[in-house]
Amino acid sequence: MMLPKRLIIGLISLCLMIRCTGGNERCGASIGGACPPAWSQWGDKCYKKLSENLPWAEAIQECIKMGSVLVMPQSQEETDFLQKNVYLWFWINCNDLQVEGTWVCQDGTTDVEYRNWRVEPAEPNNYGGGEDCAVVRRSGDWNDVECDSQIPTICQRPAPQLHF
Repeated sequence: MMLPKRLIIGLISLCLMIRCTGGNERCGASIGGACPPAWSQWGDKCYKKLSENLPWAEAIQECIKMGSVLVMPQSQEETDFLQKNVYLWFWINCNDLQVEGTWVCQDGTTDVEYRNWRVEPAEPNNYGGGEDCAVVRRSGDWNDVECDSQIPTICQRPAPQLHF
């Protein structure tokens, strides 16, 4: 039996969730529950916290094993969502391991322009000469820390999208 077209569209509309990311007014439409179980969705991304604190390099590898990347917030609104719904502080995919003082911050392989370094005292400061990886602090701003620190980890990947 064929369902009427209006009924199908009505059911799709009922399931459709629209989430806007805020400041930049970017919206993504997706069917509810598009992210896998245990993943949280915000805008066009899915996020998953790992159960144990890891050093930065291990955090990167664990995210890759799950088909994702280490989280890299692109706005204060995204950071606020992560802190409210996932962890208060966490690693981000931002480091100066290649060239001291030249911070590479990537969402996967795409460079991210957003930066939110702590102002007072000024960060990044490479305190003690070995702070090459970045974290979001409980206050929402960023700090450089030693990469072998055991820090909470959040992985991210694109949310599946259904386009109309």
